[in-house]
Amino acid sequence: MIDQPLATRAPRQLRLRTLTPDDADAVARHAAADLERLRVHLRWPEPASVPAGAREWLELYARGDDGRVLVAGALDGEEIVGGALLLHYDPEFGSIELGCWVGSSVEGLGVARAACTALIAYARAQLAVERIEWRCTTVNERSRALAERLGFRLEGTLRSDFVMRGERYDSHVLSLVGAEIDAVS
Repeated sequence: MIDQPLATRAPRQLRLRTLTPDDADAVARHAAADLERLRVHLRWPEPASVPAGAREWLELYARGDDGRVLVAGALDGEEIVGGALLLHYDPEFGSIELGCWVGSSVEGLGVARAACTALIAYARAQLAVERIEWRCTTVNERSRALAERLGFRLEGTLRSDFVMRGERYDSHVLSLVGAEIDAVS
């Protein structure tokens, strides 16, 4: 479980906390309030914009389905303003995927970077990962830029591998490996 302050440029102190199915109403409010922006690059906000869908999404992480480890929300008081998640964990290979999102109210304030940094440290210390992967569509330039600021290196592009709302996209694959993970701060 994660529950810690986030060092950001937000006007108030934010916290990063592991989200559980009990947070479904807060997730739904967050997703619904910023749905048009969040759904541009992410599949989960649309179904999670209602409490039942948010609960279903959070339960996938609570059960650890498909290697999901955790989803953590960046909180301003009790309201979610962004977050990060760890998924596709493979303990045999010591690998995991990191993802993040940020709401428009805190965009550009370092929230996504701080949340990712915290989850990178968690993955290394608690899960002993040797490889952290970052995937984003080639049209999501801000995501790739954040990954590179965190030290991720581009490995290549997977052609036509991601489908969202019936449209196919190419995806960039970036990674941190070994000591590169420890250098993130």
